[in-house]
Amino acid sequence: MYIGVDYYPEQWPKSRWPEDIRLMKELGVNVVRIAEFGWQLMEPEEGVYDFSLYDEAIELITSNGIDVILGTPTATPPAWMVHRYPEILPVDDHGVTISFGARRHYTVNSAKYRDFTRKMVEKMAQHYGQHPNVIGWQTDNEYGHEKSDRSYGEEDRAAFQEWLKNKYGSLNKLNEEWGTVFWSQTYTAWEQIPVPRKVYQEHNPSLLLDFDRFCADSYTSYNKLQVDTLRAHIRKDQFITHNFVFTDLAQKQRDIAKDLDFISFDNYPVWGGLPEPIKPAAIAFQHDLCLSTKDGKGYWVLEELSGAQGWSRIGYLPRPGHIKLWTYQAVARGAEAIVYFRWRAAQFGTEEFCHGILDHDGKPKRKYEEVKEVFAALKTFGDDWIAAKPKPEVGVYYDAENAWAWQIQPQSDAFDYRRELLRFYAPAHDLNVNTAVVARESDLSKHKAVIVPVYFLTDPHFSESLKEYAANGGTVIFSYRSGVKKPNNFVTGETLPGELAELAGINIHEYESLQTGQTNSVKGVSGALEGRKSSAEIWCDLIEPNGAEVLAEYEDCFYTGTAAITKNSYGKGTVYYVGSALEPEMMTALYKEIFAEIGVAAHETPLEVEMLQRENYLTVLNHSTAEKHNAPLPDGNWKDPMTGTVYNGEIELKPIDSYVLVKE
Repeated sequence: MYIGVDYYPEQWPKSRWPEDIRLMKELGVNVVRIAEFGWQLMEPEEGVYDFSLYDEAIELITSNGIDVILGTPTATPPAWMVHRYPEILPVDDHGVTISFGARRHYTVNSAKYRDFTRKMVEKMAQHYGQHPNVIGWQTDNEYGHEKSDRSYGEEDRAAFQEWLKNKYGSLNKLNEEWGTVFWSQTYTAWEQIPVPRKVYQEHNPSLLLDFDRFCADSYTSYNKLQVDTLRAHIRKDQFITHNFVFTDLAQKQRDIAKDLDFISFDNYPVWGGLPEPIKPAAIAFQHDLCLSTKDGKGYWVLEELSGAQGWSRIGYLPRPGHIKLWTYQAVARGAEAIVYFRWRAAQFGTEEFCHGILDHDGKPKRKYEEVKEVFAALKTFGDDWIAAKPKPEVGVYYDAENAWAWQIQPQSDAFDYRRELLRFYAPAHDLNVNTAVVARESDLSKHKAVIVPVYFLTDPHFSESLKEYAANGGTVIFSYRSGVKKPNNFVTGETLPGELAELAGINIHEYESLQTGQTNSVKGVSGALEGRKSSAEIWCDLIEPNGAEVLAEYEDCFYTGTAAITKNSYGKGTVYYVGSALEPEMMTALYKEIFAEIGVAAHETPLEVEMLQRENYLTVLNHSTAEKHNAPLPDGNWKDPMTGTVYNGEIELKPIDSYVLVKE
């Protein structure tokens, strides 16, 4: 198993390098990532290439038995390039050109920048593509991150118009698919079509969605340019990956991943300015997204947090035990290698408050010792652990285009797409059910249940897959606001939930959008929900059963007594519809009943304890920073491979405790 660090030799005197490598060897590092921001060093002036600094660093690193991953430096076009060719810069939606001075200051639609990219990647590949200890490549760095996923300049506009020509073929077809008769927006020439810069009101939702699709395709083709250039010169056994961020950007990571050997991820459970880490379920969902991006193929974490992070503001200080806990959580959910960001905190530059394993003084302290403990454990059982495969029983639907449609029209100031997705994912996570993210192409028959949160923008192929899945005995859980939109971002002309109405056994004739501070209430009337109550936020679908059984009703407003949660038999399967945003307690009670009925292996633990099984490996994590917990274990004897201690029945967990146990 590869375990390593992100290293920036260019930021330190060469006299320090030997000590860094000595400490890395003592730690147990077997891989480092370097060079992803080094364009200026490698091409100090146009057409002049100099790899001497990295040659020297790589020689020192690899002579000490450590392998290297090289990052292509295209996230940081140098000053000379921007000065001579300002057309490579991106433009924001106000029409303002983004300045040189940070990173990700380019548009992927710039022909000039693509040419520079090809030349630089080719020179790197020719220079290092046969190096025996360069094991792989990372393209660019965090595509689309920090608002760089969309650009609105004139070159972007021309590329968007060309993309639309290829998609629609004729203006008549485009005008029909966008509904441009509305507000006299009909186009009579391709050149009239704008990129969606600021307007007084709001742009056509169909234009906005297509623009996001265009931006996503542009990044996919830009990554393919780099991959194709690399493959022409590197050894076949050198891998190519990219370190994604999964924040609902105008990107399709699944499409980009088709050109990669595997995907990678930057795992930051807490960032600058945050007073505490994000919820365990939110971290877990990110990992599930990673594992699904190449349909279950394991992934690497190329940046795993190792210290307090921030640029101008510094966030929460990870407590003792957090590095180990977040590492174990990542591997438990599918990560096959861990690379910590960063080796040492920089003394200058924008990221000087991004703390690493070593702080600014370069001395090994608490974090170094914690990481050493993790390295020792992973070297003991890591290879066997990552060979054990998770067996997800519950699928959770995610589609980038659906996320974009919600960004375009959130419909309530209280709505946040990712938060609502997690509202429907978290109960499965909290019940320690093995989950997997599913997409339109996924084989749903592998799962006993499929959760479909806020399925606003429908995909006809996926909707048909759901019908077939339910008819053959599968269980589907829909949330409120499902079945509303067609793929072109038009509202369906059918009674809601549109093409899903028969599947769910309901009709929705009216609904109410609740703003921040507004609530209704819901009371359970059947099954495990009977007598339970919950507030209802954000949205209320007023459900009329059409064959479905009512499980809960609204208690307030003129629609008191109207169905809020229903259950419908469809073929051999069952379909649930949850018409509002409900509290976790009611959602968990509903999921417990569903999972019990269909034989999903839920395993209840204290709320802050996460437990996940990969074949004979069991990961136990106490995310609480204050509370001890006794957590019940699955049946059998479970051995700690580091201490030899055998646990049976339950395990006592201190705050931020984490264990990997092996079944005897």
